[in-house]
Amino acid sequence: MPKDEFEHEDPMELVSIPMPGEAAEVERDMARCLAEEFLRMGHSEEEVLGMFRNPFYTVLHNLYQAQGETEIRRVVAQAFAGWLPAVL
Repeated sequence: MPKDEFEHEDPMELVSIPMPGEAAEVERDMARCLAEEFLRMGHSEEEVLGMFRNPFYTVLHNLYQAQGETEIRRVVAQAFAGWLPAVL
């Protein structure tokens, strides 16, 4: 059923909340978490970096713009260093 109006009591409505801590630190943690998620999905380090650079991936690209190329490269490398690829 289509949803035409916002319902304040809807338990499935997406909401955002501020995270405690310094913004740059929270952004770094978020970038690493997202990089790990894409790693687990089978993407390479270069593919994940490409996603951060691509404006189509809004959250990743906003983190890229806020943190800069050098920091995102460091965070992605750190995320990948912590996970060994599965060998089938």
